[in-house]
Amino acid sequence: MGSKKASAALLDPLGLFDARELVRIEERLSDVESSLKRLEEELSIVEPLVRLYEEYGDCYLEKTWVKNKVGDKYYYYYLKCKGEGSIKSIYLGKEGEALTIYNEVYKPLITMARRISELKARLTDLANLRSELRHYAEEIWKVSDSLRETKKKAESIQ
Repeated sequence: MGSKKASAALLDPLGLFDARELVRIEERLSDVESSLKRLEEELSIVEPLVRLYEEYGDCYLEKTWVKNKVGDKYYYYYLKCKGEGSIKSIYLGKEGEALTIYNEVYKPLITMARRISELKARLTDLANLRSELRHYAEEIWKVSDSLRETKKKAESIQ
């Protein structure tokens, strides 16, 4: 783009805008674009967690019991997940181990995956905003080009 002063002079030859501010906006927009690109790359690494959340994020813990031949009750835990028209059951185990799996593995993993999914949604919003900002910046440059051409024509008439 060249030096900032040269860019500012080219951007706003008639002095209608604060040209330095327009150049700073363009620089900030470039910074935002590169930051968003890095964030997109980093979030793609954890994409499997997002898929895990989409598949298992709506599950709940269910305790069931079975009587043995003597009549004693044994409790088992299942992770019940709502799917496409059906409920999927995932066996977690007996009371102690099942609760450990649920509380120490499933819950934290789903919480992290949900947060990543929310980040992806915000990233999409930011990408849309970035596109909008880029569009406005391009419009500013077009106005600037038109002003420069108008100034040249006005100078050639005099």
